[in-house]
Amino acid sequence: MKSIKILVASIAMFGLQNSIAQETKTLETVKDTLVTKIVDLDAQKAAEKQRIEADLKKQKEALKEKERAEKDRLNAIKDNERAEKERENAEKDKKRAEKDNERAEKEREKAEKNREKAQKERDKAEKEKEKAAKKLEKAEAKIADQEKDIEKLNKKQEKAEKELDKMQSKFDKNVSKGKFSDVEEQKERVKLTKQQLKIKEIEEDIVKEKKRLEKLKR
Repeated sequence: MKSIKILVASIAMFGLQNSIAQETKTLETVKDTLVTKIVDLDAQKAAEKQRIEADLKKQKEALKEKERAEKDRLNAIKDNERAEKERENAEKDKKRAEKDNERAEKEREKAEKNREKAQKERDKAEKEKEKAAKKLEKAEAKIADQEKDIEKLNKKQEKAEKELDKMQSKFDKNVSKGKFSDVEEQKERVKLTKQQLKIKEIEEDIVKEKKRLEKLKR
C-alpha cells in the first residue's frame, strides 16, 4: 500500500515535473516569441524611421528644389520685367533721340534758312548799295555836267554881253557922228534889241539850269 502511494506520488511528481517542464518550455517559447516580436518590432520601427527619414530627406530636397525653381521663376519674372523695362526705356530713349534729331534737323534747317535769308539780305543790301553808289555817281556826273552847262551859259552870257557892249559902243559912236540914215539906225537898233533878247534868253536858261542843279543836289 505504501509502495503504491509512493508510486502514485512518484507518478504525480513526474507528471508535475513534466507539467512544470512543459509550462517552462511553453513560457520560454512564449518568451522567445515575444523577444522575436520585440526585435522584429524594433527592426520595423528602425526601418520605418529610416523610411520616414529618407522620405523626409526626399521631401526636403523636393521642397528645396521647388523653392529653387520658384526662386528661379521669380528671378526669371524679375529678369523679364527688368528686360521689359529696359526695352521700354530703350524705346523711350530711341523716341527721345529721334525727337532730338528731328528738333536738331528742324533747327539746322531753320538756321540754314536764316543763313540763306541773311545772305539774300546782304546780297540785296550790297546790290542796293551798289545801285545807290551808281545812282550817286550818276547824279554827281549829272551835277558835274549841269555845272559845266551852267558854266558854258555863263561864258556865253559873258560873251554876249561883251558883244552887246561892243555893238552898243559902235552904235553910239556912229550915231554921234551921224553916219546912219534913219533906216540904217533902225536896223542897228533891231540888232541891239536882238542881242539884248539873246542875253535875256541866256539868263533864263541859266536860271532854269540852276534850278535843275538844285534839284539834282537834293
